[in-house]
Amino acid sequence: MKVVLASRNRKKISEMLTLLRAQGGALSNVTVLSLDDIGYTGDIEEDGATFRENAVIKASVPASLGYIGIADDSGLAVDALDGAPGVYSARYAGEPSDDGKNNEKLLSELENIPDRERTARYVCTIACVFPDGRRFTADGDCKGLILREYRGKNGFGYDPLFYYPPFGCTFAETTAAEKNKVSHRANAIAAFAKKLETYMIPVPQLTGKTRAHLRSLSNDMQPVFQIGKGGITEEICYQLDRALISRELIKVSVLENCPYTAREAADTVVSILGANVISVVGRRFVIYRESAENKKIFL
Repeated sequence: MKVVLASRNRKKISEMLTLLRAQGGALSNVTVLSLDDIGYTGDIEEDGATFRENAVIKASVPASLGYIGIADDSGLAVDALDGAPGVYSARYAGEPSDDGKNNEKLLSELENIPDRERTARYVCTIACVFPDGRRFTADGDCKGLILREYRGKNGFGYDPLFYYPPFGCTFAETTAAEKNKVSHRANAIAAFAKKLETYMIPVPQLTGKTRAHLRSLSNDMQPVFQIGKGGITEEICYQLDRALISRELIKVSVLENCPYTAREAADTVVSILGANVISVVGRRFVIYRESAENKKIFL
């Protein structure tokens, strides 16, 4: 299964891949691509009012190109500041983003707040948007306190001020491995992985004999659909789903201007529709899914 993380940050992509595969099961073989991998060079405007809205905005970009898109948005929410800096965490002190200035502004805003009331949470929301329009989000957080002075030199952002009671230190005083076990991002990814598995339609395994029989049946078939430069859209998924219900075995042609190779298109389609890839030859592929409504092929 291939998904596209709406990011160009290779470190973030590697982390997402590792954490998803660590969940095991259907996610063991997941592949995470970047915006660069799919040739998207534009900027994505994050103008949502919440972490969730921003995550969905970003994940919708790969989905609009026919990919399963995922994206996250995260930041710091301080209770005494009514959830600020929130979605403006990276640019709290203005543009361009500056961790030092952001931290100084936070300290200034909390100057008269008693220690016991300096509670805060790191928050992360991950969104997944499918080409066929399905979508879901998952949330994670990590609770702590905002100190009055910097401690530690690791991490980034507000980590030198974010004190995590179970560790007895700030996130900037921990190693990346220690932080990643309890962070808002790690918690969100764990919740996200569980939800993603429920959206992945289980595909029955076919025997070699069955595959050979289906390939022989498909030899004289003509393509019933073409996938072009628009990629795998919601409408394409709908039409392929209807065709699989009525025919069970279909052949699809992938045009040269399609952003996918035939193999990539086949893998993406079956991951969305819960079908089996029977063959990929040149720019054509054959897929099969037994239809409970209108069974046509008896194996």
